[in-house]
Formats: sequence, C-alpha cells, structure tokens
Amino acid sequence: MTSPLPSTSPSPAPPADLDSADVAERVTRLLADRVAGAEGITVSRPVRVFGGNARLAWSCEASWVEGGARRKEPLILLVRAAGSQVTTDPAWEVAVLEAVVPQGVRAPTVWAHDLGGELLGGPAVLLERLPGQADPVAWLKGEPAMGRARTLDLARALAELHRADPHGLPASEPLVQLWRERFVASRLEPLPALSWLFDWLTDHETEPDRAAVVHGDFRPGNVLYEGERITALLDWELAHLGDPIEDLAWAYRSFWSPERFVPLAEFIATYESAAGVRVGADRLLWHRVFCEVKFATISLQAARSVVDGRSTNLRLIDRARSVAPAVAQSLEWIAKGEPC
Repeated sequence: MTSPLPSTSPSPAPPADLDSADVAERVTRLLADRVAGAEGITVSRPVRVFGGNARLAWSCEASWVEGGARRKEPLILLVRAAGSQVTTDPAWEVAVLEAVVPQGVRAPTVWAHDLGGELLGGPAVLLERLPGQADPVAWLKGEPAMGRARTLDLARALAELHRADPHGLPASEPLVQLWRERFVASRLEPLPALSWLFDWLTDHETEPDRAAVVHGDFRPGNVLYEGERITALLDWELAHLGDPIEDLAWAYRSFWSPERFVPLAEFIATYESAAGVRVGADRLLWHRVFCEVKFATISLQAARSVVDGRSTNLRLIDRARSVAPAVAQSLEWIAKGEPC
C-alpha cells in the first residue's frame, strides 16, 4: 500500500445496469468475504443516495448472525464513479479509517471493501452509516446561533483527528511534488501563473511542527451533523500524513467557508485549545495558498476527465473556470504577506 498517488489510468466504470437487486447481492458477498463468522446475511433493498461527484452511493441495512445472536447494521456503499477527479489509492482511505476510528475519531467503521473493483466495477468501500445529515447548504444558510455552535464543534472534531496517533501509516509523498505532477498531467494550456505558485510553494515549504493524519477534504460538505454536534467526518479519499494546518486552511476556502458564523481566527483558537497546539501565521499563509493551488488542480483534473472521454458530465469541464480566481486569491495573500 502506498500513500495517495496520481493515477495514470481511469478508474473502471461501475456497470450502467447495476440495479438495487444487484447491489444487495454484491453487498451480501462483500460481507460474507470480509466479516468473520457472519451467517445468514440478509441485505435490505439498497437505495441510491447522493455520494458527491466522485462516487456512487447506496444506503441499506444488513443483518446477520454472529456468535449466536442476530445483529443489524446500517450501511452505506460507496463506489468510485467513472471519470472521477479523485485519483488516490483506495487502500489508503481504508487504512486511515481503520487506524483512526478505534482512537475515537468521528468517522465510520469500514465493514468491507472491493478495492480492485472486481465485484462492483470500481473501487468500493462498505461503511457504517452514522446518524446525521450531510447538507452544507442548510448549514451555511441556516440560523446563526446553530451555525456558530456547529462550526465550533467542527473545530473540536478536527482537533480530535489531529490528536490521533498515525503510527503504522506509511509516510506520504512530498505534498507540492505530488500536486505539481497532477497539475502537469491535467492542464490543457500552460497556465504560467499557477505554475509560478507551485514554485513559490516549493521555495517557502518548511517541515511541519508535527505530522498528523490530515483529512485532505475537510469542510462542511464532508461531515454529518445533528443539531449542534458533528457526528461524523466523511469522504477520506484525500487523507494523508502531513501538516494538520492544511485542514484548517481548506475548511475556510471561500466557496464553503463557515466564516459567516465563526471568524477564522476564532475557529483556530478553538482548535488550538482542543488540540493543545499553536498555529503559526507563516504556516497558515503557506497552506492557504497551497489549498487554492490544490483546488485549481482538482478543477483541472475534472475538466481533463471530460476532454479525455472518461466522463460525460459537462459540469466537470466548467470547473476549469475556477482556476483564475484561485490564482488571484493566492497572489493577493502573498503580496499582503498574510492569509486573510
């Protein structure tokens, strides 16, 4: 197993005719293969739910006899979609979840997986379905007091993740090098300003104060919540070992920032108190620039998937228009010498 790496070939496509009966039968087979001692497995009719742009998702409930007693588990099956802009090693996501969940991180248990796509046509993982809703629009447009309480708990949930011991997880590739390779592989034109920003990141990169498990896509759209509480962190495909400040910067990108409820400085202060660490201004500036560059590169990957014929989703090709604003924001922060 390796840390997240650029993929040189597209993910296999899940079968277009995969219906609920097919999904139920394949979930049953996954559980039979992966859950030791499970007998009499039954799976409710799976229901398609939103899994984001990168994955197809089905919700179901499984039941089986284990140790003489019948247990029921709510599950969600995630299968990587064809043409996904996410090109990381799916084994890494599973390894991270299996490392952090026993340490009390708010994340789902992995029940089974089909990482090679032999059973489901694309890399798949079968997860515990935790309570809560995943609606960033309702959160970010909601009532201020509730939004504030929820955002502060988001900071505490992030601190819990970064306190987790990453022992046993392999080191990740150098961050800037990894994303530069993705940029070069995805761009359809020179984009010299974005290329220069990669040089700036390389020239100003320093070792983090501490290595931690970084979620990599930490934002209101990738969590479950109930009332004021965050119940789970979702979508771990971009997780890696690195500087935890990256997650702080990514959470406050303008497109999904909870700044309306809690200013970034207060969010960081809450995080610092819960994590027992300090966040340096220089590191925060570097990571805010990096996150804009990373977002621009993901957008280029999405557009390239349409151009290369791996996806027919025209919404993805329009993602290329986000590159110029990301570059402009980065240059403004660099000129000011501060990340806000």
